[in-house]
Amino acid sequence: MTDEPSQHPAQGPWTTLDVRVSAPVAWVRFNRPAAHNTVTTTMMIEMHAVLTDLARDDTLSVVVLTGTGRTFCPGADLTAVLTDHDPDLPPVEVYQSATLLHEMPQLTIAAVNGGCAGAGFGWAAACDLRVAAARARFSVAFPQLGLTSELGLPWTLSRALGGAAARDLCFLPAKLTADDARRIGLVARVFPDDRFEAEVTAMVTELGARPLRSVRGTKANLLLAERSGLAEFVDAEARRHQSFFTG
Repeated sequence: MTDEPSQHPAQGPWTTLDVRVSAPVAWVRFNRPAAHNTVTTTMMIEMHAVLTDLARDDTLSVVVLTGTGRTFCPGADLTAVLTDHDPDLPPVEVYQSATLLHEMPQLTIAAVNGGCAGAGFGWAAACDLRVAAARARFSVAFPQLGLTSELGLPWTLSRALGGAAARDLCFLPAKLTADDARRIGLVARVFPDDRFEAEVTAMVTELGARPLRSVRGTKANLLLAERSGLAEFVDAEARRHQSFFTG
C-alpha cells in the first residue's frame, strides 16, 4: 500500500481562492464568482499566504493569477467599508502580496479574464506579464471613490508604462478596454473570449516546458536590472550565463 502524495501547502483549504499546483506551474484563481470575485479582508490574507508558500517552492517556474467565471477581480466592495465606523481592514503586512508577485523567483502571469479594477488591478500590475480576454476592462478606480491606491499600483504602473502614463491613469482614470491596454503596453496579448482559456493554457504549458533554471534565471536578471547599474548588471548576468556551462 502506497501513501497518497501530500497536498501542496499553498492549496489551502481557502475560502476565497482556488489554488492548483502541478510543478512547474501553479494556478491561483480568485474564487468568489457569486460576488464577481470582489476582494475581502479574508482574500487579502489568503493571497499573501498562498504567494508566500509558492515563492518558497523551488520546483515552480510559473505562477498564473486569474479569476473564476467571467470576472478577474474588480477590487473590493467598498460600500460597507466606507460606511462602517469600525471596518474589518486587512493587516498592513498582507499588502506585500504585490511585492511577492513582483519579486518571487517564479515568472508571474496575470490572465485577466474580465473586469480588473482597484486591488485586482494592483495584483495584475504586479505580475511580470499580463494577457487579457477581449472582454477584459481595466480601471484604477480609487480616485472616483475619494481614496488613494493600494497594492503598489503607482509603482508598478510607473515601471510598466512610464511616469507620465501612470500619472494619467492614477489622476484621470479611464476604463481601458483590452485593446487599449495592449496599445499602451499594459498587456502583452489579447485573446478572443471563446479561446482565452485554451490560449492561456497553451502559453503557460510552453513556458512551463522550458528549463526551470532558465525561466527563474531570466526573472532574476530582470529584477537585478531594476536596481543595478549597467556594469554591475552585466557582470552578474555574465556569471549567471556562464554557470549554465560550468555547473
